[in-house]
Amino acid sequence: MTETTEEEAATAREMRHASVRKVWRWLASGITTAVIGAAAGVYVPKLLDPPDQRSVALNVVNNPATVNTWGTEEFGLVMPKGKTPTGQLPTDCDRVIDWARRNKAVDQEVTRVRLVIQGIADKGVLIEGLRAKILNRSPKPTPAGVGLRCGGAQGEATPRQLEINLDAENRSAKYSTNTPGQLKPFGFTLEKGETEVFDLAATTRGTAEWLIQLDLVVGGKQETVDVQNRGKPFETTAWKSPQIYKLPAGSEDWMLCTNMPHGACKNTR
Repeated sequence: MTETTEEEAATAREMRHASVRKVWRWLASGITTAVIGAAAGVYVPKLLDPPDQRSVALNVVNNPATVNTWGTEEFGLVMPKGKTPTGQLPTDCDRVIDWARRNKAVDQEVTRVRLVIQGIADKGVLIEGLRAKILNRSPKPTPAGVGLRCGGAQGEATPRQLEINLDAENRSAKYSTNTPGQLKPFGFTLEKGETEVFDLAATTRGTAEWLIQLDLVVGGKQETVDVQNRGKPFETTAWKSPQIYKLPAGSEDWMLCTNMPHGACKNTR
C-alpha cells in the first residue's frame, strides 16, 4: 500500500471541506427558496426570483388567466402581422395566453400583471411608488395580425389593484377604484420577510413597450428597481384586428369572428 504524504492528506481534507461547504450552500439556498415560496404561495404558484443585489425579491406573473383578481374578464392578444393560428389550439385560457406569447403575440389594449414583492433588507424597505417607464410608444396602434380572445374563470379580487395609463404624462400607478377608508397604495414599509402583492392593469390607445419602475427607500437611500417581463419589455397595443379567434369561457370550441358591428362568428371545427 502506498503511504500518503502530508501534502496529499492536506489536499484530501480541503476537498472534503469544500464538499461540505457546497452541501451547506445548497441546503441554505433550498431553505431560503422554500420560505419565500411559502410566503408568496397564497398569491402565485411560482417561486419568487432569488434575492440578488436588490433590496427586495420579486416575482412577475404575466398570465392574467392564472390570477383571481380579474375574475371572468375576457383577455385579448394580437398576433404578429401575417401570422394566423394553425393546427390544434389550446382550449384553456391560461394555456392560450402562454401559447400566444410564445408565438410573439402582444397584449391587446390592456396588460395585466401581478407583482409579488418581498422585503429582504434588514432595515426594511419603504415603497414610495410604482410607475411605467416607456421605451417605445406610438400614439396610433401599430398594424398587426389577427386577434385572440379567451375568457377567464377565476373569482374574488385581492388588495392593491392598480392601474396605469401608458398614454398619460404622469404614468404613476393609482388605485383602480377609490374605496372609503382604503389604505394608500404606497408610502408604507415592507419589513424583512414581509410580502406584498400588486395587481396592475396598464392601458394604451396606441402601441407601447414599457417597464415597471419601483421606487424604494432603503436605509435613507433612494433606489429604483426596473421590473421586466421575464427579461423583456412589456408590450401593449390597441390594434383592432379585422378577424378575431375567440374561445368563450367554459367552451372548447374556437370561433372565428369579424371585428365589426354585428360581426358574424363561425365555429373553426
